[in-house]
Order: sequence, then C-alpha cells, then structure tokens
Amino acid sequence: KQFSKVRGIAFGIACQFVLLPLLGLVSVSLFPQPEVTVVTLIIVTTSPGGGFSGWWCSLANADLALSVAMTTASTLLTIVALPLNVFLYIRCIFGTQVKLDYWQLSLSILVVVAAVVVGFAAASRFPHARKKLNMGGQVAGAALILLGLFTNTSSEDPIWNNPFSWFVAVGMPCSVGLLVSLFGSRMLGLTNPEAVAVAIECVYQNTGFALTIALSVFPPEEVGAAAGVPLFYGIVEIGLIPIFAFCAWQLGWTYAPRSVRLDEALLGSFQPTEGASSAEGEGQKLSSDKPRRSSALC
Repeated sequence: KQFSKVRGIAFGIACQFVLLPLLGLVSVSLFPQPEVTVVTLIIVTTSPGGGFSGWWCSLANADLALSVAMTTASTLLTIVALPLNVFLYIRCIFGTQVKLDYWQLSLSILVVVAAVVVGFAAASRFPHARKKLNMGGQVAGAALILLGLFTNTSSEDPIWNNPFSWFVAVGMPCSVGLLVSLFGSRMLGLTNPEAVAVAIECVYQNTGFALTIALSVFPPEEVGAAAGVPLFYGIVEIGLIPIFAFCAWQLGWTYAPRSVRLDEALLGSFQPTEGASSAEGEGQKLSSDKPRRSSALC
C-alpha cells in the first residue's frame, strides 16, 4: 500500500539519485580533490539507502513504511542510476581524463544488488530464520566496514593524512542534503513524519555498498584512499542523524509526542495503525500537533 504514495517515494528517490550526487558535485567544485576522492564521493552519494535507514526512521518515529518502500525502490533502481550518475558526473568534472572500468562497475553493482535480493527472498521464504539471516547480514556488513578501515589505515593514504578541505568536501553533501530534502518535502506538502523519513533516506547511504564498489574498481595503489571516503561519510551520517532526529522530535515533526520522555520516544512504538494513518498524516502537515500513540508498527 505504501507504494501508492507516489509523491513521497518519487521525491525521496529524486533526492537520493539527483540531489545528493549534485551536492557531491558542488562540494568537490568548491573544495577540489584528487580524482580518486571525487569518483568515490560520487559513488557514495549515488548509492542506495542503507539497510539501517529503516532502523533510524523507526528510532526517530518518522514514517517507517515510507522508509522501507524508499530503501527497496532505491536498491533496485541503483542498477541503472549508479553507473549512469558516475558516467555523467565524471564526464562533467573530468571530461575523458578518468579511465574507469564501467563493466567492472556494473558487474559489482549487479552482484551486490543480487545479494540483497537473495537476502530479501530468503527472509520471505524462511520467516523462521529471518533473525539469523538479518544477523548474518549485519555481521557481513560490519566485517566489510572493518575491511575498509584496515585497507585505509594500512595504506599510504590513511584518513588522518587528508587536509581539512577533504573532510569538508566529503561531509558537506550529507549535512546540506539533510536540510534541503527536509524543506523540499515540506514544500511538497508531505506530512512531518514523511518529510523526516525522506530526509533520513536521502542522506543515509549504504556506505558498505559504496565501499564494495570502490574496492573493486580502483587499482591497488588507490584503494586505500578510496576506502577513506565511505568511511568518513559513514561517520558524518551516524553523527548527524541522531541530532536531526532529536530536533525533529522536539519540533513535533515525528509520530512521538514531545511530552514523552526520551527513553519512551526511543523505545516506544508510535507508528500509526492502518486505520489511523490517513487522518493522522493530515494532522501532521507542518504542524506541532501531538500525534496519537499507537501500539503497532506499520
């Protein structure tokens, strides 16, 4: 049913595959960086939403159903959107100077997306094993991040050797994208919880996905420098989203009432029920009205 909310999903996908890569382009234009950083940042900013974006939206009491729908759609669309964006932006920035193996890039994307689809199918086919499958995915993701961390810190280009402008260039798309996608959602008339979900989905990228791509398409001497980009972007998104979620809650933009304690807002279930979602959403439009608490998650 959530896929019928065309406006929210379409704008969220546009933020992920149009707005965020464009902010990446602006960032490296304002703060010029080496080719490997630029290419990897474009890969990061045009990657699909991270699997934990739904967890963040649930924790923030944003629209969880919209978040799940956006993550699913972006994961499938990334097969076309990622190589297309990389090609267009690299040509725009460097012309024909950068030699990138687009076949290897596309193959890596297909492999990763296929693994995600198989995981979804397995969880659907064997619901009793869903927790174990989720745990396996989380362990694999953590192992990939550790591999990226080791690759970067053991290389000749560890993350701490980068100039200040590098940190600004990599972190700017996340911080600016969070605000632009939020206000864009508000201008389109999305409900407050939907706008918060779109903002989180826009900037919370699957850095593990981007790291996998980066490790496979760059030559060995550039892999270390490339790994630093998704690593630092991941640090920025994990640092900004909790602050953003707290502010959204205090402004009355989430399903959790401002009157509840912080622990209740984090651990409680405030997602609207099937019957109340429509009316509740209308009452949430850019207002500070306190939503009715629900005991069920969408």
